[in-house]
Amino acid sequence: METFEWDGSIALGIASIDEQHKALFGWINSLNDAIRNGEGSEAVGNVISNLITYVTEHFNEEERMMLSCSYPGLPAHRNEHDKFVSRLQEIQVDFIDGHELGNNMLEFLVDWLVRHIKGTDQGYNQFIRHQQKS
Repeated sequence: METFEWDGSIALGIASIDEQHKALFGWINSLNDAIRNGEGSEAVGNVISNLITYVTEHFNEEERMMLSCSYPGLPAHRNEHDKFVSRLQEIQVDFIDGHELGNNMLEFLVDWLVRHIKGTDQGYNQFIRHQQKS
């Protein structure tokens, strides 16, 4: 997989969240690099673990923000987050069980994040912006 390059088309305009999104793609790029460079199972395993930790912290931050402004889409949004974390945990278990991580898995991670940011995250972003104008 090619290294993912951040571009402004997926920015929400919420500095802290955009920085966290950039960091998420950085973790995926680190995972890609570790796999591509054959850094070994311990290094790859550590990156997967760190990615799961970071994703969980990021999702919690987003959900706190949505809760603070009474965003009505929070339950559905949280469900998407939970499914993604579960998928990451499945990938981690598969890796521990000896399955190789390939380009399809890396492309899934990038595609999911881009679609989620451009779609679902834009929903709460528009809601927050509308509330700020009111």
